[in-house]
Amino acid sequence: MNVTSEWDLQLVVPLWQGGGTADVARGATRLAQMVQPGAAHEARTVSAEDVTVSNANANASDGSVADLDAVVAHLAAATAVLRQVAPRRLLTLGGDCTVDIASIAHLAAVHPQLHVLWIDAHADLNTHESSPSAHAHGMPLRALLGEGHPRLVPATTLAPERCALLGTRSMDPAESNFVQTHRVPLLSSADLQEDPGALPALLRRWVPPAAAVHVHLDLDVLDPRVWPAVAVPEPDGLDVPTLVAVLDAVRGHADVVGVTVTEYAPSTRHDPTTVLPVLQALGVPAQDPPELSNPVGADGAA
Repeated sequence: MNVTSEWDLQLVVPLWQGGGTADVARGATRLAQMVQPGAAHEARTVSAEDVTVSNANANASDGSVADLDAVVAHLAAATAVLRQVAPRRLLTLGGDCTVDIASIAHLAAVHPQLHVLWIDAHADLNTHESSPSAHAHGMPLRALLGEGHPRLVPATTLAPERCALLGTRSMDPAESNFVQTHRVPLLSSADLQEDPGALPALLRRWVPPAAAVHVHLDLDVLDPRVWPAVAVPEPDGLDVPTLVAVLDAVRGHADVVGVTVTEYAPSTRHDPTTVLPVLQALGVPAQDPPELSNPVGADGAA
């Protein structure tokens, strides 16, 4: 499908405290630099001035969510931008996966029948009570489904039947139980690579005609041998051609009103041009990235 530049807003959220890896804040900046100018009608970045954190201790936790104040502050700043601009078609660049709580909640309010494809090596379906790590970036999808720490659950939530997992290959027991109990559609990376007909069949039975779809893409869905520059690499992931085919199939079937790309850790040795076809397949006009010789601050601030 052709690349589109119909995004109302390109929102960059360099949130890293959800996973504790400051490099993904740099990743948000790098992703923004890889998007051609003019790809969106408006481009905004959540900056340090937008974020007020009441708890200055980066190692503090509240209710078993690490760095909760910083995470909530970033989400509040992102939500403020979304309320001001009121986009109907949204491109979000993170940062860790927690950024999508704000973006998807906004789109779910705008598009009441929004369906979400969570393309990620991890299910991100933990709560603060079930998470082994206490990191918020393992909780955003569960929060979007209305469960989890009350400061993470947004005002607008989704029903589990409107979410599907693609490329997921690492789940904690509580996440597996949730998927099974709620019959959340799941196609692992092996399913997508071994059965080309599995995704089209899922889309036909799961996405109603003309339904709006948001695509969440954590770059760790790719195999670390082809794309190691992620915060939490997992073996046995997708190759780039398979991921591009998945995204082409989604955009050929559904009205993709939102895209979020997360968890890019650019300090890892890698070839940045590897991901350009993925961005193009998402409908994001991409360009050769700058050299990684001008990183943002080591503390993750832009």
